[in-house]
Amino acid sequence: MTLIDMHIHTRPRSSCSILTLNQLYNSLSKRLEGICITDHWKVNPIRKISFEPYKVFFGVEIASNQGDILAYGIKRVPPNKRDAEEVINLIHKQDGVAVSAHPYSERHNAFHDGVFNYHFDAIEINGAIHKKANKQAKRAAKIMDLPTIGGSDAHSQSQLNTFATKFQNRIYSIRDIVFAVRNKKCKAVRI
Repeated sequence: MTLIDMHIHTRPRSSCSILTLNQLYNSLSKRLEGICITDHWKVNPIRKISFEPYKVFFGVEIASNQGDILAYGIKRVPPNKRDAEEVINLIHKQDGVAVSAHPYSERHNAFHDGVFNYHFDAIEINGAIHKKANKQAKRAAKIMDLPTIGGSDAHSQSQLNTFATKFQNRIYSIRDIVFAVRNKKCKAVRI
């Protein structure tokens, strides 16, 4: 089993974030084994990053016309402000997974019930939104027979350590994450 926060933003790579890498490292829960940095529009790993004992992975948050999408396991970021179906197809063509980020949020670019119209690989349970919105996201995942992933969606220290993803197997690489999501071997948990 591996516990990873799958949705964290850092400064300066996400301009909306005030969370520096140093603040992030010093604030992580000891229960976590890893994090996934999902800055906006950038998937390139930060060079020379050491977070021992935590594992560090990279994804990206993409703003589609219909809602935000988290992508894991890709090298090229699809353009923003495109149709969600096009973005998801571009993620899948790169052998990555597409996750509906905070699908029922009232504060973010969210799909709401439109989530049912797309071929997502998972639904996010998000630490930065209201319980009711997460309840709706869990319901959507169940109806769609999709796994859930958990992420804090942290942009500051105070937002860390809310939700994470519990993987059934050990996670050593981003490909392990992609495999686990595709095979429904993960679920969102409160930290």
